[in-house]
Amino acid sequence: MELRHIRYFIAVAEELNFTRAAERLRTAQPSLSQQIRDLEDEVGTPLLERTKRRVALTAAGRAFLDEARLVMAQTQRAVTMARRAAQPEQTRLAIGFLPSAEVKIFPSVLSGIRAQYPDTQVELRHMTTGEQLAALENGSIDVAFMRLPVDETTLIHDVVLLEKIVVVLPENHELSQLAEIPLEALAPFPYLRVAPNHAGNLSEITEAHCRAMGVQLRPIQDVENVLTLLTLIGMGIGFGLLPDYAEHLVFKNVTTRPLAGSAPSVELAMVRSRDRDFPALSGFVDLVKRALHKD
Repeated sequence: MELRHIRYFIAVAEELNFTRAAERLRTAQPSLSQQIRDLEDEVGTPLLERTKRRVALTAAGRAFLDEARLVMAQTQRAVTMARRAAQPEQTRLAIGFLPSAEVKIFPSVLSGIRAQYPDTQVELRHMTTGEQLAALENGSIDVAFMRLPVDETTLIHDVVLLEKIVVVLPENHELSQLAEIPLEALAPFPYLRVAPNHAGNLSEITEAHCRAMGVQLRPIQDVENVLTLLTLIGMGIGFGLLPDYAEHLVFKNVTTRPLAGSAPSVELAMVRSRDRDFPALSGFVDLVKRALHKD
């Protein structure tokens, strides 16, 4: 049995059509059919049921398909690892981050990674959660500090911070006189929301809390960039709900207040690809875990 037999079988099993599978593989249909027959002869049982109208997997075919996909995935991993081993040692560590990491994590770890790996260039990239996910996938960053959820099959994550959600509002707002702001007191005022497609589960957690409290807010604009959000709040356009890192970033005419009662929290995760590792990356991950007591 050769890898091409497995690759051909996966194509037929996914397309359930020999013509489409042959086009996908850029091979002739008679040749594809022969390769599948050879594979079934070697396995010793039919993997496909064929009629003039349809192609279907047998029970044996379904079992074989699951394992065949694992074989191809492991083969690709072996190729990736071999190519990586043949390349010079990684001399760049690219880190994607949300403001939480910049405020609460980087001050205690960046000097350490630079001292430990002086020849490694550390690149910091402020990105939304969505941008970080894409950058991890294409390899343009090595590690991300972002909101959950992530794809557990391709990514590893460690929760490194748990942050309370606070109210961010203009300094002269009438509610700024309160030490804590009840959620229902915000309902009459315009709400500036971090765009859900850029915020990971921040929007989901915030909206779930509003539903649980029976409060309906009035979102007037979705904002993709936190600094833009703070600028709009400073202009008096509305209030926002952000993780408590915002207490360290607010402008002169912007302030924060805790939510009254049991305010929801949102997690910040350190995320990297399962198949990506090199000394500076693993060293950085260890530094972060030690700094935050994440053993």
